[in-house]
Amino acid sequence: MAHRYKLGKGETCSLLVEDESISPEHAIFIDCGDSLRIEDISKNGTYLLRGTVTRRLTKHVIEPLRHDDVLFFGFFDQGFDVQEILDQIKAMRLPVGSQRVRCGVHGIIHMENQRCPLCPP
Repeated sequence: MAHRYKLGKGETCSLLVEDESISPEHAIFIDCGDSLRIEDISKNGTYLLRGTVTRRLTKHVIEPLRHDDVLFFGFFDQGFDVQEILDQIKAMRLPVGSQRVRCGVHGIIHMENQRCPLCPP
């Protein structure tokens, strides 16, 4: 079973990066055990450096990552090694559904595996 981890500057994120170009929820990492995937959900983009080629990830497309890839988020010029991110994720290993999310309609924060208490059943 895959685990999901959000990266961004918002309170619902497992991996926090503080920079004004980072979205509150910038990217989602999908931990499949021995491999890692990413989905960009940001305004300012996520960039992948693989070898000598840098490219912007397509928004809402899940992409596989390699251990030697480097990621850049928004306009933040510090790169993040995928292997280091994977090591951080392995240290957390939160179960699926254990992250807090904000209801898009009511703004209430609730657990990912539960529905908003104000939304109709």
